[in-house]
Amino acid sequence: MTERIELLRKKVLELYRYLDQDQKNLIACTAGCRVCCDTEAFNIEATVLEFLPLATHLIKTNQLEWIDLIERATDDDRCVLFQPNAELKPEGGCLFHEFRPLVCRLFGASFTFRKNQRQILACRLLRNRIQGFVDLLPNAEQYHTRLLSIDFFLSRDVYGVNTALRKAIEYVGLYYTPKYPTLGTKSA
Repeated sequence: MTERIELLRKKVLELYRYLDQDQKNLIACTAGCRVCCDTEAFNIEATVLEFLPLATHLIKTNQLEWIDLIERATDDDRCVLFQPNAELKPEGGCLFHEFRPLVCRLFGASFTFRKNQRQILACRLLRNRIQGFVDLLPNAEQYHTRLLSIDFFLSRDVYGVNTALRKAIEYVGLYYTPKYPTLGTKSA
């Protein structure tokens, strides 16, 4: 089964690379901005599949402190990946930026249709700046459809980001834990 998880991980990262290319010439967040991330985790919804690459990374690299932190986090807390202190992480607030979920990648520069009108998905700081580029923005619904096509069951349900990440770690851990005995399992 680890081959299946590895295949899913590769497909999700490929989707992220494709989106990065789609967005590379667009206006981006100001370096160091963390306005959108500074909210309770239940306000940012993601799927288990979006977090498979990070979950796999954390388990393969045996990062027990992160796994323990994620296990304790609730969706009433901030995203566990969020670093509010600009002095500790001046380039931005996500501690695992390369593994951030699709929702975080799309929010800065994409659109969706509402009432047959394109609606920009961006924070209040970016919305006016990208208004003139709406025809260049990627369609968020198309990316969600691509995510669903990778694995419907792992991408159909949305959760607050902390819950989605915890569920992804649990899912990946079911298959990787025997190879990483230091992770162990907790009994009820």
